[in-house]
Parts: sequence; C-alpha cells; structure tokens
Amino acid sequence: MHETDDISLKLLNLLRQAKDYISGEELSDRLAVSRTAIWKRIGSLKKEGFNIEASTKKGYRLVQSEDLYGKISIQSMVTTNILGRNLKFYHEVDSTNNVLKKLAADNAPEGTVVISDIQTAGRGRRGRTWMSAPGLGIWMSVLLKPNLHPSQVQTLTLASSVAVIRALESLDIEIPGIKWPNDILIGGKKVCGILTELSAEAEKVEWVVIGIGLNVNHDHDDFPNDIKDIATSLRLSGRTQEPFNRSEIAAGIINELEAVYMEFLEKGPGWVAEEWKKRNVTLGKRVELVSQTGVTEAEAVDITPDGRLIVRYDDGRNGEVLSGEISLRRTNLTV
Repeated sequence: MHETDDISLKLLNLLRQAKDYISGEELSDRLAVSRTAIWKRIGSLKKEGFNIEASTKKGYRLVQSEDLYGKISIQSMVTTNILGRNLKFYHEVDSTNNVLKKLAADNAPEGTVVISDIQTAGRGRRGRTWMSAPGLGIWMSVLLKPNLHPSQVQTLTLASSVAVIRALESLDIEIPGIKWPNDILIGGKKVCGILTELSAEAEKVEWVVIGIGLNVNHDHDDFPNDIKDIATSLRLSGRTQEPFNRSEIAAGIINELEAVYMEFLEKGPGWVAEEWKKRNVTLGKRVELVSQTGVTEAEAVDITPDGRLIVRYDDGRNGEVLSGEISLRRTNLTV
C-alpha cells in the first residue's frame, strides 16, 4: 500500500474489533464505500502482512498476529489530531533522530513521527550508544514545533517521560518510575531512554525532536554484557513474560504524548512538574552528581518547573542542577 488512507485504517480497526467474521456488506455500509473498495483494501492489507481470512458466505476475519510491526498497524491505533498523522516507518536507519532532524530542516509538519525496526547508530544522552536490535524494541522520534523559549525545552523533556510512563501504566508489568530527568526505570533498571534535540533562535524554538528508545521484548541474553545488570525490558518486567505488541505500545505512546503536550501548552510547566513528581523515583533519594570536575553526593529534594533538579548537599547547601551540565548516577533508585 503506497499511502495509508483513512478507510484502510478504519477497516483494520473494524476487523480487530469483530469477534468473528464480518460481512463485506456490513463493512461497506459502516465505511460508506463500495464492496469493491473493501475488497481492494483487504488485498492491500494482506500484502502488508495481515492475515485476513475471506469466506464467500461469512465475509472477512482478521487472524491476529503476534506482533505485526509497521506503519499501518501503528497508525490504525493512533487517535491523535496531529502526532503520528504523518508517520514514516523504516526497516533500518542510522538513528531515527537523525532522520527526523533532516526532515525538520526540510520543513516537515509538526507531529511527524519516524519509527524504525533497527537503528545502526542509536544514541542516548551524552553521546552514549543505544543498542537498537531488530524485532525487540521501539525506536521512535517525534517532531514538535512549540511556541516556547529554548529554556523551556527541559520541561518538554519531562513531559515526554510522563507521556511514556502513562502509556506503560496500563500494561501488565512491574510499576515503572522516572529517574531524573527522563529515564524510565523498572525495578531500578533502565527500560526506556529519551533524547531531546532542538533547533532554536535566541528567543524561540524552531523545532524539537524527541527520540524515544524503549526495550520491549528483550530477553536477558539480548543485552550486551556491559549493560545486562542495568537494563531491562517490558517482557522481562512483565508478570507473564509473554511478548508485547510493539505496534499497540508505539501507538499508545504517540497518543499519550499528544495529550500531555497539549496539556503542557495549556497549563504550563508547573503542571508537568507535578505529573512528573507523581511518577518519579529520584526525589528523597541519595544521588551521585557526575560532572567533569568529579562526583558529588547529595539528596534529591525537588524539581523546578523548568526541570532543574534541586539537591541538598551534605553541608546543608541547596543547589540546582541542569541535566545538560551534569549527570545523575543512581545510588539507591528502586521502584
């Protein structure tokens, strides 16, 4: 299917919702198109890999696949007005952030989403490599064009972590939490990282690219030896350890990200900070602040509306830490 049209997406959702066969006549009536149009789109969906059974007497039935991961499957579950409406899905890229930054420079519309099954050069914060093997995780970047001062982007980063964790809260997994500023942890281990990059003038943001890397169906042996003890996946954290549907989770993240983004623009940074605090695993804990000058221990006390971490040093002084200037090393961060 060269272009995913709304009829195809609605058709796929009707097939998903049907408990058994649904007739071509009913599909035609509910979607207000001809039965020939239904038949053509069924053929296109089959070519995309959807297992759809056809019966002359009964109609059509979708045989659910374990994890059919792709553009149509994801977009069929996206309920947004802006985010994900322009969605580009790749088998392999160097980095979804790199791809989307190029699209942003070419004036791609706000809400453009880039997803890839593989990243060959995925990146985390401070230039670290992010392992992005095929068939296991969600590697996604989202383009936003908020009317914000560059100093407010840190709050947008916090908002992104709130959106991701809201999308995960409905899953049958251990309770996740946010480590300042935006890493998602389960049982003290990292399951998701968020990397925010932007283009801005002195007083105004031009665009923001939010990169999300989520470990979904990894087994313990899928992680390199150097991160096995600090990384986890939704599957490893699940109560049944069954594989998760990546398309459903990716769509859920897109839906929640738009909802949180719109509330942020309406209610301001204070609302984001409060939502972040409800789900954090940093405040009230002893932390190590790692900078170029060394490591300093402190207690994490609070965050400011613009996303700075307020810490109390052992000598009683309070300080504010910006994530771009210093890194937080966990000392006792468990959910």
